[in-house]
Amino acid sequence: MTHLSTQQHHTVLFSKIENDVLIEYEKLASNVEQMKDLVTTMNTTDVPILNEKLRLLEKKMGVVYTLFKASVYSLVTAADNSTR
Repeated sequence: MTHLSTQQHHTVLFSKIENDVLIEYEKLASNVEQMKDLVTTMNTTDVPILNEKLRLLEKKMGVVYTLFKASVYSLVTAADNSTR
């Protein structure tokens, strides 16, 4: 059933306000379907790419954190040795 024939069918069976509500509901249902398709597409293409980039960033942050801890330890040890 096409959108036009659906509207004509609604007009015959329902009052003006009921018809308007049904038309808006059809638009809403169509928009929700489009959003579902978009989210499905994003989940299958964009999310795996983002996950891979985040894994790489996590590895780099681990290296930076380790180097930072070593530097802080070195400074604390040097300061402790200089006070003795």
